[in-house]
Amino acid sequence: MRLLLFTISLMFFSFPLIAQETNPNFFHDLRGFEDSTGTTQLFYRLYEPKNSTCSYQEGDQTYTTKINPYKNHIYHLDTELNSDSVILRDYVQLSGFCQEIPYNIESFIFVDNKVTKPVAMYESVYGLSGSATLETYDENTFQIGIANPLGLNYQKNTNSLIVTSPSDEVVIKSLPDNEAILKKTYRFPLDQDSLWIEKGYYDNYPDSLLIDFSVLGIVDYDDEIFIGFKDSSLVLSYDSGDTSEVIIDNFFEKYSMLDVSFEPLIIPPSSVFYLRNRANYIGNGITSDIIRVKRFGIFDGYVWEDDELLENSENKRISIDYSNPDHLYLSDTTKVFFSEDFGETMQEILEFEEEVTGLYKKPNSNILYVLTKTDLYKVENGQPTSIKQVPVSNEDTPEIPNAVSLKQNYPNPFNPTTTIEFELDKSTFTKLTVFDVLGRKVRELVNETRPAGINTIEFNATNLASGVYLYRLEANGVVQTRRLTLIK
Repeated sequence: MRLLLFTISLMFFSFPLIAQETNPNFFHDLRGFEDSTGTTQLFYRLYEPKNSTCSYQEGDQTYTTKINPYKNHIYHLDTELNSDSVILRDYVQLSGFCQEIPYNIESFIFVDNKVTKPVAMYESVYGLSGSATLETYDENTFQIGIANPLGLNYQKNTNSLIVTSPSDEVVIKSLPDNEAILKKTYRFPLDQDSLWIEKGYYDNYPDSLLIDFSVLGIVDYDDEIFIGFKDSSLVLSYDSGDTSEVIIDNFFEKYSMLDVSFEPLIIPPSSVFYLRNRANYIGNGITSDIIRVKRFGIFDGYVWEDDELLENSENKRISIDYSNPDHLYLSDTTKVFFSEDFGETMQEILEFEEEVTGLYKKPNSNILYVLTKTDLYKVENGQPTSIKQVPVSNEDTPEIPNAVSLKQNYPNPFNPTTTIEFELDKSTFTKLTVFDVLGRKVRELVNETRPAGINTIEFNATNLASGVYLYRLEANGVVQTRRLTLIK
């Protein structure tokens, strides 16, 4: 297992001084689903760069460096209430030496299409230190290594998360004689809390919960059907990953995409599905390619074929009308196209002034949501109406949270220092305490009135033994607890 920890001495420093410049903000990465009431729930990112210079003092010497402590938060918009708020935070924080510490989310889902049940993969990599942490809505966490996964899915019939390790990063099963067995996907049963507590890492995970190919997606209408790749070939499994069959050889070599994330878009119940290859270059736009995979019947069975939609275009987006599976909406830079034959033919239906960065088609309706860099549009009967505008660069987006929230510490695992962050919706008396797994108090970090907003505390565990600890926040009548792992 590869895990690198980097410790910084904090003996001689003063808080950094920051001089800010401005950069344009933009929207990107629109997603959506219909909740149990038929209300559309939308999710989008707002990227807010903060190109700045930062100065800090070490001894008698002052140092100045350029930094970009950006924010790339994920917002939730309830279309019935027409209200939005940050639901998952993605940002860069500064250390005392002006070191940028990213707290990034590459993968997130909502269990059973419930806004109250998010699951996210948080990645924090800086210097020689880093890890990725799987965090669920009920505050379970699990370390998976140094990089975000290729896939994060939910299988309803087993109430499990299906998590795929990075393409060339992690060997997730080792034998006592140090021989490695490559297992690319692992399952997290959400109803087995004891498993989360007992298994600190994936290298001692039971064989019964490991899959030997990289699962990219699960078919919506039959969640025993998995799509993935094995040895660069595209494969299908009809038994939840126990076995698999190759449908296209050398698929990933053909498209030269072994090092990027794929998002399968599944059409029930047709024999056509799509893979959207996402490469997210923050600050320089977002590029993606869309691959269509089709099954054709022949005299002695069937054969699968693949091709690329809008092959000569960049920055493509796609949304499927799940109430009409042959209907697709695609975008190419500023234009939106419609197809009613699985992408065989397309017609241009809309054009915007700014680049399109996301699409979502509401099923059983004539409503299409289009996200551009500057606006979120509701398109009804072909007429776009802007329902959300990006804040201008010199506007300060609100930083006062609407609830008390305790965040996962970073880095995690750590040695010997880590940062704990919590949010307060108003100034209130606050306690932040660290306990061992037997419930014994080992450190009191906060016992005072703290201001509204984001509060950050450094925890130094130099005198503690390696192991799992709990940290508990008490504020404004709310009590929240999370786990952290100290490795020496």
